[in-house]
Amino acid sequence: MSSAIAAVAVARRGSSGCLEWLVAQRLPTATLGSYWEWPGGKVESGESGAQAAARELLEEVGMHVVASDLRAVGVALEAGPITLELFWTMAPRDSEPRAIGCAKVQWVVANELTQLRFPPANAPLTERIVALDRVLGSASR
Repeated sequence: MSSAIAAVAVARRGSSGCLEWLVAQRLPTATLGSYWEWPGGKVESGESGAQAAARELLEEVGMHVVASDLRAVGVALEAGPITLELFWTMAPRDSEPRAIGCAKVQWVVANELTQLRFPPANAPLTERIVALDRVLGSASR
């Protein structure tokens, strides 16, 4: 049986008007320590993926979002023993996430995502965010 993991990509409009995406760096002592990731974690019993993503976002970076405000980015992905589900939402421009359950948080534009070291299972999720960024960016023009 696989474990369900829910993650959330939070976007905001940067000062240049471009979308910026929130990424978190894993603690050095964690599995795949110092890799970058989308905040998230294990879906607990009785939780939906969106509820888990909202809870994990609060626990890891101190940002409160309502689960019903999260939108799925594609279908869940099977990655060996885990199932990955990715959600996204917009944050207010003045959002100030903090590194609570991670080493560091950072806002980056989509083309910087490919320069960060993500766990291999996150690659398809990151590709989805880059594609979503293109759609959202063209919709705002």
